[in-house]
Amino acid sequence: MRKLIWIISCLLISINVANAQALLILLFGDKLSTEKFQMGINADLSYSNLNGLNGTKYRLDWAFGAFGEIRLNDHWSLQPEITVKTPAGAKEIPGLTPGVPILDSLFSGISVTRKMNYLTVPIYVKYKTGKFGFALGPQIGYLTGATDFYKGSTILGDQFTLEKGVTGEHNRWDAGATVLLDFIFKPQKKLRSMRLGLKYYVGLTDIIKDNPGDAVSNSIFLISLGIPVGGSDEEETE
Repeated sequence: MRKLIWIISCLLISINVANAQALLILLFGDKLSTEKFQMGINADLSYSNLNGLNGTKYRLDWAFGAFGEIRLNDHWSLQPEITVKTPAGAKEIPGLTPGVPILDSLFSGISVTRKMNYLTVPIYVKYKTGKFGFALGPQIGYLTGATDFYKGSTILGDQFTLEKGVTGEHNRWDAGATVLLDFIFKPQKKLRSMRLGLKYYVGLTDIIKDNPGDAVSNSIFLISLGIPVGGSDEEETE
């Protein structure tokens, strides 16, 4: 019970911190951002899949979060991020049934989509040259929910849909590595330029709790629009 209370408390604190960070960026960006430090908001398209499961397909979703970039010199920076909504999961997962024997025998042609959501914190080490930035770093995530969506037909030919919560079947914590390629629209503005990024995250831990089979891990592509908030609109000079 104490462990459960601790986990719930950490989750609520993390969500509140993330929401507070986004609000602070919007309201006080001019005061929080400097020539050495820039805050902003990420709006992402997400394509997720599950490594270790054959025959699955990527599913499309969206993500939202915030970033901070710390300038070390003209080429190097640190970029920590927090993403409140990081979708994961996959479409058309084979071999799954609702798990109720009396119902499983009545269904056929089942298609399953697993929708998962994480609160994630990647920390990038970034190198920038011209209009491009290259970055990599570790990422940790906390699972906030997971649901299986079943579609299929009964033995009588009737179509059905079913939702099943599967959060408890997964490990709450996830960890892995992430890489980032940024296109910087106005490099002369340095930290204050809008950027379009392509990110890839590969999980290095098994997401299935007490998994007796092959490890299953997250695989997530993100197309990210980074919007700096605050700071001067004047272009910086070298």
